[in-house]
Amino acid sequence: AHARRHLARWMRRRRVAGSPFLWPARAFWEYQPLGVVGVIGAWNYPILLTLGPAVEALAAGNRVVMKPSELAPRTAEALAALVAGAFPPERLATVTGGVEVARDFSAQPWDHLVFTGSTRVGREVMAAAARNLTPVTLELGGKSPAILHDSADLPRSVARLMTGKLYNAGQTCVAPDYALVPPGRIAAFEAEAARAVARLYPKGLGADYTRIVSDGHLTRLRDLVADAGRRGARVVELAPVPPGANGRIMPPTLVIDPDPNSPLMREEIFGPVLPVVPAETLDAALAFVNARPRPLALYYFDDDRGRQDQVLARTMSGGVTLNDTIFHLAQLNLPFGGVGDSGMGAYHGLDGFAQFSKKRPVMVQARWAGTALV
Repeated sequence: AHARRHLARWMRRRRVAGSPFLWPARAFWEYQPLGVVGVIGAWNYPILLTLGPAVEALAAGNRVVMKPSELAPRTAEALAALVAGAFPPERLATVTGGVEVARDFSAQPWDHLVFTGSTRVGREVMAAAARNLTPVTLELGGKSPAILHDSADLPRSVARLMTGKLYNAGQTCVAPDYALVPPGRIAAFEAEAARAVARLYPKGLGADYTRIVSDGHLTRLRDLVADAGRRGARVVELAPVPPGANGRIMPPTLVIDPDPNSPLMREEIFGPVLPVVPAETLDAALAFVNARPRPLALYYFDDDRGRQDQVLARTMSGGVTLNDTIFHLAQLNLPFGGVGDSGMGAYHGLDGFAQFSKKRPVMVQARWAGTALV
């Protein structure tokens, strides 16, 4: 609906001022479809991260082939059936299959390739695309920090932070991956986090609590927490796993003062585990963030406009939400994408239309042209 509402304006030819030495020639630019766009989607948000870029590529006039994630095969088949019932295959088609299909998919000579997933796999996708000089949009996640200033309203801030962390049991690319908190407020942070979990899941970790996608992912999360505990961090489970509960449940967990060199603090967590890192000052928090690869998202909790501007000026990330988490992703008129290790390129709205188009410059020479005198 958003693309339909704005498409006529996005498509409009734009005239620009001509260079004086080429007067009276006219100049303008217009968007042109690239051709065929490949989209490798993610399992955690299959509508947003597979159909989302496909819609914008279609709006730009391209044909699209989608490859949903093999980690959620039933979802992939449902998505393929949905698309087949709505579009002719020469306009929008879906390919399903395992890892080998995904590798072959990324090696095809697309006019543009979109991939959503881990940084490790993103490097493999980019290497495969490079053999065909295929331009790529990579949305790769990473370790998105949340910084709480000493003046932040703690009950409000922690409730919003924990809500963002626990969407989809933390299996969200822009979920806050760790929190930087003044040491004197960590005990209060822990108490507020427990209260937030109790409000979010008043019946406990039952049917309303998302499961981890696979046994392997669950084992990895448990291993990360156990390793952090062995290294001296304090592990706090904020809600118990119900006795005899079915499914892969990882409880909401705080890891207080983890070793900065532990796997928990080097790898994207992608689960309901939140490391809480002491940071004495805002300067110390910013130094901690800037010493690490650029994240997909950054969150800062503080009502002071001057300090907000300082954080924006002194950090680099794919996107930012101030005094909340995740919701910059839902702003349809803001670009969504990473930078550095968290990805490249962006889409959503006009930015998606432009990403999947060629912005082609055109000059129209006049009947009588000054260039004829050269």
